[in-house]
Amino acid sequence: MKVSLLHYEHKRFINKAEDYINDHLDSAITLDDIAKSIGVSKFYFHRLFKDQCEETLNQYIVRIKMERSAIFLLVHKDITIAKIAQGYGYNDSSSYIRAFKRVHGITPDEYRKARIDNTSI
Repeated sequence: MKVSLLHYEHKRFINKAEDYINDHLDSAITLDDIAKSIGVSKFYFHRLFKDQCEETLNQYIVRIKMERSAIFLLVHKDITIAKIAQGYGYNDSSSYIRAFKRVHGITPDEYRKARIDNTSI
C-alpha cells in the first residue's frame, strides 16, 4: 500500500512538472523553477525525474520545445526561424538550430522546406 502511494506521489510530481514545462515553453526553464512550482527541493526533483524518466530533465525540455516548434514553424510559414527561436526561449537562433537538428536530424529550414515540398524526411 505504501509503495503505491509513493508511486502515485512521484507520478503527480512528474505530471505537475510536465504542466509547468508546457506552460513555460517560451522561456528558459530551470530545475529550480520546476522544483519551486511543485513544492519540492531541486535535489529531490532531479533524482525523482532521473529515476522516473528515460531522459534527463534538460533532454526532456529540449525535446518538447523542438517537437512543438516543429509544428509551429509549419503552421506559421511566414515567421522567421529567429522569431520562432525567441518564442521558444532561445536568445539566439544558432542555439535553437543546433537543438532542432539534434532532435530532428535536420535544420528547421530543411524541415520546413521538406514538409512544404511534401518530400520525406
